Amino acid sequence: MTKRFLIIAAFLLLLPFAFRLSPLMATTYYGRVVDDRHQPIPFATVYPLDSVVLGTATNDNGLFAFEANLPESGLVMISFVGYDRKTIPLRQLRGDTMTIVLHEKPVALDETTVSAKHKNLKGKKKEMAQLLYKVYQQMAQDMPSQCTRYHVVSDARMTSQNSKWGMEQMIATMVTIPEAAKNGSDSVQLHAEHCKRFFNPSIRNRAEKAYEAKELDPRIKKYAAEVDSGVAVHWALFQFGNIRYDMEKTMSDLKHWKVAAQSPTELILSHTEGKNYLGIFKWNMTRNYVLNPKTYSVIRFSEHLTMDINIPFGYKLKGRELILLNLLNMSEEQYEKFRLRKGHIDSTLQTTYQRKNGKLYIQDKNLKTDGLITGTKNRTIPTHFKASQRVTSIETSGVKPLKKSQITKRFPRQIVEIY
Repeated sequence: MTKRFLIIAAFLLLLPFAFRLSPLMATTYYGRVVDDRHQPIPFATVYPLDSVVLGTATNDNGLFAFEANLPESGLVMISFVGYDRKTIPLRQLRGDTMTIVLHEKPVALDETTVSAKHKNLKGKKKEMAQLLYKVYQQMAQDMPSQCTRYHVVSDARMTSQNSKWGMEQMIATMVTIPEAAKNGSDSVQLHAEHCKRFFNPSIRNRAEKAYEAKELDPRIKKYAAEVDSGVAVHWALFQFGNIRYDMEKTMSDLKHWKVAAQSPTELILSHTEGKNYLGIFKWNMTRNYVLNPKTYSVIRFSEHLTMDINIPFGYKLKGRELILLNLLNMSEEQYEKFRLRKGHIDSTLQTTYQRKNGKLYIQDKNLKTDGLITGTKNRTIPTHFKASQRVTSIETSGVKPLKKSQITKRFPRQIVEIY
């Protein structure tokens, strides 16, 4: 899962930038976004709730500015993965630069920290099987059986060695078709409506040069020309973490299930699995289902994946692979030779649910991924990827699957340079 995200995120910044939009604007609003220590938060998203297309992002100093022709009684949402969201009146952003503090709320929640006594079901396979069956039955009742249309705001950010690459924000319609996919999950369709890419100009120039390099695989350029670039990132984030089918696949594996914690308000069931291939490739996945202890309905769900790759003699990177590696390496050093010896990925995806008309629907998703590439002479390149999706509205009545033309249609992207 996470490896796909890292690859997609890297290619996202190599794709062509073709369009610029210049919307009619009016009043300018200013602000600065910082954390609890009053350190700036770069690439935090800022947008009016009445018109998300007018949104922007903060620069390296946490500063933002946007123009809007909206009633000043409206609200502005400020958010960043790993922090609580904040909503403030639009009128407060006029005049002097206002400082907005976001309080840290880590995405990689340790679901097992709920402090309370709980049943010890270790070794009691029959009781665990009965409990899992009750949860699965409740999922069958809670999960919608008809198509659902979600309107979402989706952000994807990438950094490397503490340097900010950039961010893509997409406003899109997602349509879920229950049990339509062949691989045992709901089918998800995406129709993009608006997209902004936020870049430091130097990073943007570097990405464009890498895209034009002769050594770059022609298949990548062909993909960029044919596919609506960036869609894969936002679509995949919404698709991952399908609780009903994940439980279907694992509920018979009783020895790897446990009651991680229980309190009057939450029951946490945890399942862990992993593989070790000769010490060369190792991975471990933990899934945590946070439930209502009375009804067994899901409140939220998280997946935590760790993956390690150890190549005894190293893998010599080829020309086009070196281009991507040099793009990841934000320092002045240029790699002409590089043998990949080790790779490490640590990723957490969390999904929160909301109830509407007796059914459970996605409310938001947050992904945090840290990667480390190590070569010969212990040269290391760290990468960090964060993404979030916020559902702004849900339609459940009379929803039909999207037409092919809606899914494949390309659309303009607004390039916003952040200095």
